[in-house]
Amino acid sequence: MSTRPTRPARRWPAAEWWAPLVTDLAAIQRGSASLGLVVRRISLTETTPSVEVDWPDGGYITLRPDPEAGVPALLDTLGAAGPAAPPPLDHDDMHWAPGPDAPPLLRYAWLLDQLGTASDAWYAYVPAPVALLEIRTDGTETADIAVARPDRPDAVRVRASLAGCGEAAGIGYAVVERALKAESGTPLAQEPIAGLPTRLVRLQEG
Repeated sequence: MSTRPTRPARRWPAAEWWAPLVTDLAAIQRGSASLGLVVRRISLTETTPSVEVDWPDGGYITLRPDPEAGVPALLDTLGAAGPAAPPPLDHDDMHWAPGPDAPPLLRYAWLLDQLGTASDAWYAYVPAPVALLEIRTDGTETADIAVARPDRPDAVRVRASLAGCGEAAGIGYAVVERALKAESGTPLAQEPIAGLPTRLVRLQEG
């Protein structure tokens, strides 16, 4: 176990470098869910992250942002490609969770928020730090969180059901635990990530 992140964020020194970006994108996803905006993919395999965003009308943009750019700067960039809105004014001050009838994109916003605000799951409660490589979603049913396991030459893509997002906190810890438990014989996903053979498991077994 480690008491410090592998690459600390400037904004939050006790958090991993990607935490501010994922948290900011969660805020934008929350504010823009009704507009159809989808933070389709967040790739963290390189020093500078890559973010893919799209809209129902076919609008699409790929960003290479500073991970600490902040919500206003991200909104300015996204606004050139399609409609985007900030989160509610109390987003940073109050705990929130999607209601039982919340649409999938709002549940996805909650998932991103949970991952971004609990980056210690990747270093503080595991025998050796693991790496968050990618988050992606189909926007309707599932989100995949890819985890690299440095003690093994592979990665694990943990698939979460959006229908189950919002029911309980701590999903980041559950993702890491599930990734670490994946056996070496688990079937490989079709696409490797960062050149690593990548296994696919569901967050909830069965």
